[in-house]
Amino acid sequence: MGRVGASGLACLLLIAACGENEKEEDPARQRLRTEVLTVRDALRTQPDSPILYYQLGQIYRKYGVADSARIALERCIDVHPAFPQAHQQLAQVYFEAGDLQRSEKAWATTARLVPDNIEAWNNLGYIRRQLGNLSGAEQAYKAALGIDSMFSETLSNLGQVYREQTRWDLAVEHFHKAMAADPTFRGAYINLARLYQDRGDESAERQLLNEIQERFGRTSREGRYASVRLEELASATAAGG
Repeated sequence: MGRVGASGLACLLLIAACGENEKEEDPARQRLRTEVLTVRDALRTQPDSPILYYQLGQIYRKYGVADSARIALERCIDVHPAFPQAHQQLAQVYFEAGDLQRSEKAWATTARLVPDNIEAWNNLGYIRRQLGNLSGAEQAYKAALGIDSMFSETLSNLGQVYREQTRWDLAVEHFHKAMAADPTFRGAYINLARLYQDRGDESAERQLLNEIQERFGRTSREGRYASVRLEELASATAAGG
């Protein structure tokens, strides 16, 4: 987009987001209009300012106008490709829209621009796993752990990758590391319990399910999962016995 059309982008986004009839707007839309018009006025004198397009994208995200947020953020990185915050915001916008391919690309760019951004590496691993790229997910999670080796969420996520690859020993190791790093990180317990279920290791599964009930309470979501699964195991034992 050239300089002539730059400030006009804000107007087009504003019309798309708010409509043309101010009298029909609710208070939130009126606030949105006011904030967008402020940025539009600034764009008249700074039509190629990536900061202004980034601000515009943030405004639209705040008010839940996803398409307009995406357009503004894409314009931001058109103007200034090395803008990591814009790539990160776009990665989230794409993910929320179900566009995993573009989300993966945006997270990868964010991680390349800011190599110590552990959130970027962890989310990149998650997206790659969702896309079925387990080796790429492993690489991203290892990069995150190179920043913080005790980040429990990433440890558990990497355990999930190893579980899906049937690399059982590594999966168990990483779930235990996640639980040691943060004994309250509930996902690691459930993931490990499901691994034991996958492997048919009933003894280890029962022991862990009982620990889940004791640690998190029988009425918690995890405790209810453990109760249901223990009942299933008991029924299977009775039927076979």
